[in-house]
Amino acid sequence: MSGLEQLQRSFFGHLLGKSSDIVEHIQSTEDTSAQQRVDIYASGYRLRLKEAIMTDFEQLHAYMGDDWFEQLMDSYIDRYRSHHPSLRYYSQHMLELLDSEQPFSEVPVLREIADIEQAFNSSFDAADCTSIEVNQLAEVAAEDWPVMRLELHSSVLLLTVKYNSFPIWKALSEQQQPPELVAEPTVWVIWRKDLLSRYRALSDAEAMALGMVAAGADFGELCEGLLAFFDEQQTPQQAIVYLQTWIKEKMVCKLGA
Repeated sequence: MSGLEQLQRSFFGHLLGKSSDIVEHIQSTEDTSAQQRVDIYASGYRLRLKEAIMTDFEQLHAYMGDDWFEQLMDSYIDRYRSHHPSLRYYSQHMLELLDSEQPFSEVPVLREIADIEQAFNSSFDAADCTSIEVNQLAEVAAEDWPVMRLELHSSVLLLTVKYNSFPIWKALSEQQQPPELVAEPTVWVIWRKDLLSRYRALSDAEAMALGMVAAGADFGELCEGLLAFFDEQQTPQQAIVYLQTWIKEKMVCKLGA
């Protein structure tokens, strides 16, 4: 290992709070000791990581309050190192921590609020595509309908929650008092349309249908799945309604076999 590489490892170890001899390689000044100089860098590094976490989870912060969120950030930084040049991805393991570490894992709504915020971030960053128009359905030959598949926009995400986490998140984002926590199992869809993130709750039937499409099901398989909710006459009509809705909401990029 070269001398420079050893110094870099020693300096990085100090930033992470590990035992390090980097202070021995730093020169003191009249006003600041070597220890103080490296501590300034270490503090600045940790503050920058916290700034990234706070940016990604503003409403989780609002829900938890300053002190408890500070505890969460310290736990996260102690557990996860930054491995990507961009801090945009630093907090990607937050759901894992909220699931596994007490006392956070004892309050499952924290995980759901964080999941919502992370989903919005991922949806907004997703690659773009040219969405199709409803009139393109008329161009599909009758014999092709059973095997027709939809390619969804990469920003489309399905999120299942057990509580009224979305109303809580919405109130927090509008700086209002959030509602009391209640059990409210719901499937939501998040997607990007016209450069803005959108979201809405789904019925059980539409949630199943959109989930099947996301998994690669063709139109015939979609109709078979919908028979659990509608009779044989209603099913094709309802499937068409869903397709038209998703296309109008710019969730669909491509039709094909």
